[in-house]
Amino acid sequence: MKLLLISNPTAGTNRAGLLQEVIDPLAAMFDEIVIRQTKQALDALQFAEESSDFDALVVIGGDGTVFEVINGIAKLDKRPILGIIPGGTCNDFARTLGLPMVPRLAAEMIATQQIVEVDLGQVNDTYFLNFVGLGLVAEASIGIDTEEKARLGKMGYYLSTIRSSMEAEPFSYELELAEGQKMTGEAVLILAANGESLGGIETNLSQGAYNDGKLDLVIVDEVNLTTIRDVILQKIGLTNEPSFTHLLTSGFTLKTDSPKVIDTDGEKAMHSPIEVKVLPEFLKMYSGRVSPLN
Repeated sequence: MKLLLISNPTAGTNRAGLLQEVIDPLAAMFDEIVIRQTKQALDALQFAEESSDFDALVVIGGDGTVFEVINGIAKLDKRPILGIIPGGTCNDFARTLGLPMVPRLAAEMIATQQIVEVDLGQVNDTYFLNFVGLGLVAEASIGIDTEEKARLGKMGYYLSTIRSSMEAEPFSYELELAEGQKMTGEAVLILAANGESLGGIETNLSQGAYNDGKLDLVIVDEVNLTTIRDVILQKIGLTNEPSFTHLLTSGFTLKTDSPKVIDTDGEKAMHSPIEVKVLPEFLKMYSGRVSPLN
């Protein structure tokens, strides 16, 4: 078997010596390992676009590097099995897959070859693994200070969320679900999640799963002290909170009264309006959980 190993040496928790730590467990699994290290933005995207000849692709990096990789392999006719070795600040989808947050242990888990099929989200012409959202989630991500993120890690996101919550302005929206339901109103946050973690914290979105062909759609229509507390804690799936709407959908179209920044897995890739759909069981990925594919 042939492995492409993409490493982002500037990711949040990446460090000297990490590459060798993860190669050792993987070397027993693969006959050939090709290492590509990113030097600038979009390198991981390019490397992934050239990965169709590989049996597997393992990425060492954070959520931004993973975002580039999934967008690189999404349009390939022959897609390698994808593995994530956490090397960033939050590592959200690695958490969803049950992978250890210690890189060496994650590599050892990948070497056990537990494989799952994973849904991939598509928003317009861009792909996402974990979530797509607008409003508070995008504003908090935009508002984080680079030095604050490096110094405080996940706490930097929470501080940015507090600041954004205090200044949140509602926007008008028109939403049509793939199932036919139409919704209009005002909101401060609309989020569609495929994963089970946001900002490094497990969410309360317990109805969905990453391979059920559905997204958890959450609409928050107002911000008050309770809402701010719950968003900070990432408890955005509360069914008894009157300012929350939570449902499952296989896709939707969304229009807003003015263009709003869209956050896809932490990347600001576009503005509304958007069309979102699920590509069921589109990727095969290494997991930290027992797999029915083995």
